[in-house]
Parts: sequence; structure tokens; C-alpha cells
Amino acid sequence: MKNKILILLSVFIFCMTLGLKDAMAAAATDVACKAPCINSFEIEDGQVTSSDIANGAVTDSRITGPISSSKIQKPANVIVVAKSGGGFTSIQAAIDSVTPSATNPYLIKVMPGAYVENITMKSYIHLQGAGRDVTTIQAPSTEYVIALRSLTNVAISGFTITGGFYGIDNRSSSPTITENTFTGNQGGGIYNDNSSPVIGRNIMKANYFGIYNINSSSTIAENTFTGNTYGILSVDSDTTPSIMDNIITGNIEGVAYIIFSSVAVRGTLAGNTIVGNSDRGIDIGGGYSSYMIINNRITGNGGGDIWVVTESSVPNISFNVYDTISGDTGVGQYNVKSDGSPAPAP
Repeated sequence: MKNKILILLSVFIFCMTLGLKDAMAAAATDVACKAPCINSFEIEDGQVTSSDIANGAVTDSRITGPISSSKIQKPANVIVVAKSGGGFTSIQAAIDSVTPSATNPYLIKVMPGAYVENITMKSYIHLQGAGRDVTTIQAPSTEYVIALRSLTNVAISGFTITGGFYGIDNRSSSPTITENTFTGNQGGGIYNDNSSPVIGRNIMKANYFGIYNINSSSTIAENTFTGNTYGILSVDSDTTPSIMDNIITGNIEGVAYIIFSSVAVRGTLAGNTIVGNSDRGIDIGGGYSSYMIINNRITGNGGGDIWVVTESSVPNISFNVYDTISGDTGVGQYNVKSDGSPAPAP
């Protein structure tokens, strides 16, 4: 009797299993897919392997709908520059060897070493050093180290850039410049003329200017400026930089903004630490300014923390920590001194 019960139970389980498989197959037919349709439950482990997929079996021409060849970003071509063992030993030779474009960009990876040359960039190139502590580009004379002229889609990262008049001479271009050290450049670390660069996480040390902007709208964020004559200098009416979250210390002048035009100009200084510069922390002078100076710490600067002399459209100075302010000043509120007491009114 016991054996009969076990046999009947086994038959019941087998029938239920067949019914479940049929139900799954039927449910799968409700899912819209083009013939031939392969359902996931029909693929067992190991049935489809890499050897079954021919090289080129899936091509751009076979991709349709929401994901098409035009929506797949082409990976950059990669060139390696090295003192030995790379495709090139010269950075400029590597740049000269290619014709990059929006659909044919290049990544030029530069291995550790010191490269003594002047570099002229091209559009659609990312020049990537192995790290600022191990990869140096040094100008052979007091000319620029790296020049950009009317370029787009350029990135420069991972170098120490030294020995030029300007470390990067950037004109009518909008590069991304990150994680470099600029030091020992007689004119300045980065010179921007009629440009809109993004400059982030760099070290500007012992240059005349850390960054010099003229007629430019630069985004300058999370950099360190120390030992320069000017940390950041911006000149003229079209200059509307966003200067955010930088450390600006140990320079002669921290941030200077000189206006020659009668047209009101705007810029933003927010979240910066501007301390211990031997002259002024922030110096704004000239024509018409609507600068926003918000949420900065500006203390311990030898020539005064903030100095403002403008003809009109005074800057908004609010939510800062500073001890001294002079000149025509501006408007603002909620500023405090370094000891927590109310700061002198703008």
C-alpha cells in the first residue's frame, strides 16, 4: 500500500512539472519579440558561448530602434608616448601624426618622464599624463609650454607643466584642464583669451599669475594657488569667471578683477578659502561690476581682506567671513569676522 502511494505521488509531481513548463512557454509567447524568438528559459548554461558568436555578426547596420549606430559613442583611438617602448617618444610627433574629428577622437597617453618640447594641440584630443608627480612637460625656451588656438573638445590632465612664459596659452578655445601642476612659468600658469575653459583640481605654484583671464568666461574650481604674484587675475568687460571652492593662500595678491569697460560685468566667487596672502585677498577695481562674493573665507590678508572701487553696480558681498573691507565696497549682509562677531558692512 505504501509503495502505491509513493508511485501515485511521483506521477502527480511529474505531471505538475510538465504543466508548469507548458505554462511558462505559453506565457513567453505573450512577450513581443521578433522571429526567431529565443526565450530565456530555453537557454541552458553553456549552450551559447563566445565561439558561437562570429566576429562582426552584430554590426551597426543591424542595430535599429532606440539604440542605433548614431547613438553609440565611438571610443577614442589610443596612442602611447613613452621614453621607450611607446608608439612615439615625442608628444608633438604623436599629435602631428593624427587627424582627429568628432567621430574620430584620440586619447594620447604619456608615460612617466620629462618631455622638453613646445606642444601645439588639436581639437578632439585628450592629452593624458601618467600623473603630475611623474610626468613633466617643460618648454625648451620661455615660450608657451602648450598652445591652443580656436579648438574644441580638448582635455589636458596629469602633468607638471613648467618653464614657459605661459604654461597653457589658450586662445578662443574651451578646454578641460584638470589635475595638473603649473609651476615656474614666467607669465602665468594658464592664460585664457576669449575662451571658456573648465579648470579644476590643479595646483598653481610659483608662477607670476596662477590664472590670467581676459575676455573669457572661465570655470575655476577646486584648485590650489600658492606662491604666485597673483592667484587669479581677470581683466576687461566680457570676463565673467565662476571661481568656486579654491584654496588661494600665500600669494602676493589673491584674486584681482580689473574692469576697463563701462558695461556692467558679472562674475561669481563662492566657497573659496582666500587667506594669508601678503597683499589683498580680493581686489575689484575699475568700471562697472555686479560681482557675487558669497560664502567665502577671506582672512589674514596683509593689504586687507576685501578692497572694492567701482564706478557703479557694486558687488553683492554676503555670507562671508572677513575681518577688513575698504574702498567703495558694495552691498550685502550676513557677513561675520573670523572671531564670529559681525563683520564691517560692505
